[in-house]
Amino acid sequence: MKCVSAKKEVMKMLTERQSMILKYIIDDYSKTGVPIGSKALAEQLPIHVSSATIRNEMAVLSHQNFIEKLHTSSGRVPSNQGYRYYIDNLAKPAKLDTKRLEYISEMLDGSFQQIDEIVRQSADILSHLTDYTALTFSPELTTENTIKHLQLVNLGLNRMMVVIVMGNEQVESQSFLVTNQYIDSQLSLATNLLNQQLVGKTAREVKQVFQSKILTELHTYLPDTNQFVRAIQAILSKIDDDHYFISGQMNMFEQNGKQDFSKIKSLYSMFNNDNGIDALLEKSSKPISVKIGAEFDNDWLKDYSIITGSYDLGNHGIGRIALIGPMRMSYPNMLGVVDAFRHELKNRISGYYRSYDQ
Repeated sequence: MKCVSAKKEVMKMLTERQSMILKYIIDDYSKTGVPIGSKALAEQLPIHVSSATIRNEMAVLSHQNFIEKLHTSSGRVPSNQGYRYYIDNLAKPAKLDTKRLEYISEMLDGSFQQIDEIVRQSADILSHLTDYTALTFSPELTTENTIKHLQLVNLGLNRMMVVIVMGNEQVESQSFLVTNQYIDSQLSLATNLLNQQLVGKTAREVKQVFQSKILTELHTYLPDTNQFVRAIQAILSKIDDDHYFISGQMNMFEQNGKQDFSKIKSLYSMFNNDNGIDALLEKSSKPISVKIGAEFDNDWLKDYSIITGSYDLGNHGIGRIALIGPMRMSYPNMLGVVDAFRHELKNRISGYYRSYDQ
């Protein structure tokens, strides 16, 4: 599996020994968070190399901006460029152990009534597995979503509900107050009219339909037309919104070890903004991608990385999951988790859709 960066840059390829040294520097730093020197590195390498030789190779890596020195230590730590090279060329996804695979499968094996319930639960599972912040997104169609069916339901006590089923099996409903009493035949005629006019149309097209003569005809069966239209508009707004769920937000600050409240406020604002979330994620055709520190436009994220995984559900669209953690995370482990999780989630959601497609 090869991960792709957000920014394509020409980067000098390292020799085999330089690559090994960079890999061990990054692996050690992900475990300890402490810069490492040539002597300690010599003790870890699987080949016999003198400290002097390692110092020379580290000098080359430093000159080429793959590693850097912190003011407080004589050792070296990875740079953004070093991490990018490591992710693209050296990090291999670790295979998940049976226990964690069984945990994912068991937690996703609940009784779910809607896709969003599965997606919401998956964010909690992914965050619990990693102790990082997890984002999960409902499947998005590569073509625009259209209405599959609409139903009016009389709730009694002057209340009615409109239920809309979309082509991707997304179900949304909205109740509204009515001032008139309705018999079943009225609702049946109104429902038939609405399905004739709206099925196969996108949310944008539905808004245009309600600016046409359909309202006059609908008023014949449903005098409370204004209340109904407001309910429909509320549903269309839900459908147009990206459906995503976040779990473990505080993990970002605990893992980083810094309590900067202006930073916390900024990141929470970003989490609650659709455009902010979209800007975070790697736009890639690859199943797994990684975005790191300096590749973010937001300076608050310079110490973080995001691993994004996608899975193809055919006619039901593309689903995505993402992990946000410190840039010095263990990439092999986290890449392995994201890869295994996206496969398990795909299987679970595919099973849900099969039950509807039959």
